[in-house]
Amino acid sequence: MLSSVALGGDGQYYNVNADQMAAACAIACEADALIFLTDVPGVKQADGSVMARLDTKQVAGLIDESVISGGMMPKLEACTQALKSGVGRVRILPAAQVEVLPLFYFSKIECGTEVLRA
Repeated sequence: MLSSVALGGDGQYYNVNADQMAAACAIACEADALIFLTDVPGVKQADGSVMARLDTKQVAGLIDESVISGGMMPKLEACTQALKSGVGRVRILPAAQVEVLPLFYFSKIECGTEVLRA
C-alpha cells in the first residue's frame, strides 16, 4: 500500500490525487494491468447504466456532454495516461465486488468498466 502524500520542494507535505499516483506507479513498474477500486459501479452513461467498455477517445466527448463529471474525471484521465504509457489493461471496478479480482486475468468479468486504448 502506498500513501498519496508527497513532499514538496518547500518541505511541506501535499495530498496527491490517488488516481494519478496509481497510474504513475503502474507506468513506472511497467504494469500489465491497473485496477481502480471505487465506491461506484463504474462509468455511467447519460441514462445511468454502467458502461461495460469505454475507449479513451470517448472520454473527452462524455466530459463535454457532462455525462462524466466529478471524481470520475481525474480517474479517467489517469486511466488514459496509463494506457498511453504502456499499461496493458485498465479497469474501474466497484469495491463492493472485489471478490471478482482473481478472475480478472482468467475470464471476462461483467462488473465495472474496462477502459480501452483508442
